[in-house]
Parts: sequence; structure tokens; C-alpha cells
Amino acid sequence: MSFLKRTLQIALKEENDSVKVSNLLRISDQLYSLNSDSLFEETNKLILKIALKVKDTKAIAEYHWNIGNMLADRDILDSAYYHYVKSRNFYSSIGHEYYKSKMDYNLSFLEFRVKNYVQSEISVISAINGFKSLERKRNLFLCYNRLLIIDKELGNYDSAVYHFRVATELLSQLESKSVNRERLLNNLSLVYQKQEKYELAIKTLDQALENDELKKNHLNLYAKLIDNRAFCMFLNEQDRDVYPIYMEALKIREQANDRGAEVISRKHLAYYFLKKGDSLRAYKEAKIAYDISNKLGLNRDILENLHLLSVSDPKNSISYMNRYISLNDSLLFEERKIRDKFTRIQFETENYIAANEELKRKNVWISLTSGFGIFSLGLFFFLYRQRSKNRTLILESQHHQDNEEIYDLMLKQQNKTEEGRIQERIRISQELHDGILARLFSVRMGLGFLNIGENIDDITKYDAFMKELQLVEKEIRTLSHELKADDLSSKKDFTILLSELLKEQSTFGQFKYELDADKTIAWNRVDEAIKINLYRIAQEAIFNIIKYAKAQKVIVSLRKKKENIELSIVDDGHGFDTNKKQKGIGLKNMHSRAKSIGADINIHSKPETGTAITLSISTKTIYHEAKE
Repeated sequence: MSFLKRTLQIALKEENDSVKVSNLLRISDQLYSLNSDSLFEETNKLILKIALKVKDTKAIAEYHWNIGNMLADRDILDSAYYHYVKSRNFYSSIGHEYYKSKMDYNLSFLEFRVKNYVQSEISVISAINGFKSLERKRNLFLCYNRLLIIDKELGNYDSAVYHFRVATELLSQLESKSVNRERLLNNLSLVYQKQEKYELAIKTLDQALENDELKKNHLNLYAKLIDNRAFCMFLNEQDRDVYPIYMEALKIREQANDRGAEVISRKHLAYYFLKKGDSLRAYKEAKIAYDISNKLGLNRDILENLHLLSVSDPKNSISYMNRYISLNDSLLFEERKIRDKFTRIQFETENYIAANEELKRKNVWISLTSGFGIFSLGLFFFLYRQRSKNRTLILESQHHQDNEEIYDLMLKQQNKTEEGRIQERIRISQELHDGILARLFSVRMGLGFLNIGENIDDITKYDAFMKELQLVEKEIRTLSHELKADDLSSKKDFTILLSELLKEQSTFGQFKYELDADKTIAWNRVDEAIKINLYRIAQEAIFNIIKYAKAQKVIVSLRKKKENIELSIVDDGHGFDTNKKQKGIGLKNMHSRAKSIGADINIHSKPETGTAITLSISTKTIYHEAKE
């Protein structure tokens, strides 16, 4: 015991509550086997406290099982029954069919003790159903043996014999049989005894006594078998040789200090002496049996011994019978009260279970309703968000379209302005060439025909004026040709727009920029749609730099490399992981625009290293598509 106390102290130091409750349950089993009631109760209180804390349903069920066993041993049957019912329901709630069925078997045992045989039969059948599903043959054997005993009390003797056969078949399939066969045969003999088939009862007991091991290793069972055999012989009017058998059984029971079994032996002796007409010895045996049963609280045996005393002691017969009647009424009332308690416990438990089931159903409906409501709200919110996104996309698309139209109008306006400027230059050129230059030429030709004379000074001045006129004509002609030339046409308009975009956005985005534009690119030969898409790609890239990159510097270059024109936009901003980040609508539009004009676009970026966007398009493509 001191060892278990030390073990208990060690177990309580365990920090993990689940491990602690498991260890305490093992200690509780040892304490129960040692009949240490106070420490057993204390340990189980700790088990319940921890099990409730960690919500260990199995441990809670085991607690009720342990307390039920203790109360049953103390004959506090109603409380024991309550704890067995609680244990069964907890095991049932976690789907532990084996232990739930064992609790049904325990309930059947208590119901049998208070003579509630019908309910005992129901409980044991419930246990059988559970054990069958698990193929627990040893447990099934015990259940069918229990059914045999219940059928005997209910008078269902044919059913009892059938259950004996089922139990025998199950027993044959068990590896370890011990003395279960002999106990089963003894129970069958009691059925035959009830039927007054004494010969069959004696033969059945003889089969049990064929086991030579009984007298060596199972003396108590041996004493029970020979005592029952002698009593069947007595009832069958074969009482000539029963006395030595009774005495042999009594001697074994006295030596084993089996006081309850001793009561049975002395009752049988009292009947024997009464039949022999020896009232004194009958009274003596009945009185000893009465005293022992009274001391042990064996109420059924007390009643039977009171009857024997009333018969063997005629002088005090009335007194014994009065006590018999009083005790019998008291026992009947007590048994009825306990049966009512059992029924009430079952009823309350069933109502509790039904209420729980109803609550579960309500919770399910509430959960379903709540779930549907949340789903509906979520769907509504999703549709609202989707509608908002669609509206945003439409607005963005419209915005892009408007920007493209604005850009197209800007280009057209610039083209018209450029055309007007060119036309004006051509007009001025023509005026200079055809008007002023022609008039100057006429003046010079007219002067050539003048007779200046031979004055050296006049001739010198004349020659000087003529040369000056020729120089003026030459300058006017050169200026006219230059005004008419195409070198200053609209080939620089795209780079101007790009420069203006960078200038405007750098102020807004607070970054410095560089624009490196190749002047040899003939933008006037490039289709307007291509220039629009290039401009929109550059614009989207710069918008992304402002929105996400937070760059300090942006470098944009337009270079002609071999047969390609390359647009490059590089920033020193935050950058991003191109493998992980999903493409937004801006990046998708950039790729889409590049694809639409037959260009290749590459985006290289890493976190904290900036981003480089490179777009390459063949000059053959853009010049081939150029409008005439």
C-alpha cells in the first residue's frame, strides 16, 4: 500500500494532464483489488477532476465504472446503478462498443439482484448485440450463461436449455475454459431442479464432477456441486446417503471460511433433519444458518431460515412467522423501491439522451440555417465585389480607350500641326524662290544691261553690287531649299510625347529620369497604331513605377539595334518576384499590346533590385505596316 501511495504522489507530479489521468486510472485499479476504499475514492475524485478539465470522455466513463463497482460491493445498488448507467452512456457517446456492452452486462447483474428479471434480460441482450459485432466470444458466453439464470427465475425453462446449448458452443471455441463448463452445468442442474427433473439434474451434476481437478484446485466449486447433488437426491427421495455428502461440503466451506456458502449447507442439513424427524438438530442447523445470514445481511437466506425455525421450533413458531412476514414485506417494499429507482434512472437518462438528441437536431438546424445565411451573405458580398470589379474593369477599359483616343488625337493634331508647318515652309520657300528670288534675278539682269561708263569707281561699285545680289540670290535659294526639305518633318513627334510623359510623371512620382532616343528612327514611317501601343506600354510601366516601385531614378531608351527597334524602361525601385506574383491587369495589358503589334516583351525583376522592361520589334514589321 505504501508503494501505491508513493506511486500516486509521483503520478500527481506529471505535468501532462492526459498522461496523469491515465496513470491515476491504473493506480485506481490496483487500489480496488486491494480493497483500499478511502484511497480508492480519493484517487477517483482526482481522476474525475482532471478528466473534466481535459474533456477526456473515456476517463470520465471509467470513473463512473469504478465508483459503480465500489457501491455495488457495498450493496448500495441504486447509486451503483446510476454510475453504471452514466458510464454506459459516456462510452456510447464515443462509440466504444465493447465497454458500453460491459456496462449493459453490469446493469443486468444489478437488475437481477433486485428481481427485475425482465429488464435484466433486456440489458443482457443489449450486451450480446454489442459483443456479437465485436466477436467477443468469452463475453458472449458469460451473457448466455446470464440469460440461462434469468430464464430459470422467469420460468422460461425451454429457453434456458437453449441458452445453455449456445453457451456450451461458445465455450468450445475458447482456448482457456477453466471451470466455466462445470459452473454452466451447475446452473443447468438448477433449471432441472426447478422443473422437478431431479434425475436430469443429478446426471448434469455428475458430468460436472467428472473433472478430477475440481477437488484439487477448485474446492469451493466442488463443494457447491456435491451439495447441490445431495440436495437433488434428497428432493428425489434418495436421501439415504446424502448426510455424508452434506457434511463433506460443510467441512470444505468451514475450512475456506466461505460463510455465505456455509448458510446453504446448514439449510440443507436442517431440511434433512426435519424429514428425519429430528427437530432439535434441524433447529440447531437453522439457528446457526439464521445467525450467519443475519450477520452477513443475506436477506433471502434470513427469510428461509426463519421459516425453518418456525417449523423446527413449534413453541415459537408464531414469533418466527411474524418476523418472517415483517421482513418479507420490508424486503418486497425495498426491492420495489430500488426497482422504481432503477426505472427512474433509466427514464431520466433516456429523457436526457432524447433532450440531447433534440438539442443536437436544433443545433444542426441552427448551424445549417446560420451556414446558409453566412453563405448567402458571402455570395451576395462576392457578387457585389465582382460587380464592383467588373465596373472598375469597365471604367479602366474605358479609361484606356479614352487615353488611346486622346493620344491618337494628340498625334493627329501634331501631324496636322506638322503638316501645316511644312506647308507653310513650302509656301515661304516657293514665295522666296518664285517671287523674291525671281525679282532679284530680274533686277540683276536689268542692271547688267546698264551702261556704266568707264569710270573705274563706278565699275568697281557696280561689280560689288552685282556680287552682293548674287550672294543674296544664293542665300535665298539655299533657304528655300532648306524650308522645302524633309529633314525637319514630324519624325521627332513620338519622342517628344515620350519626353513630355516622363517630365509630367516624374514630378508626380518624385523620380529623376533620363531619355535616350535614337534620332535615326524614322517615326514618320511608323503606323499610328504601333506608336499608340508603344506609348501605352511605356505609360503603364511608368504608372507601375509610381504605384509600386517607388523608384528614385528611371532610364528610358529608344534604340535601333540591327533590324530591331528596342524600347527599354529601367528603374531602381522595390522590384518583385516574377515567379510568385500574379500578373495584374496592367502587366497583362502590356503583354497583350506587345503581342498585338508583333513585339517581344521581357520583364526582369527581383525584390529590392529594381525592374527592367525590354520591348523589341522588327523594323521590317513596323515599316511594312506603315501607312503610305
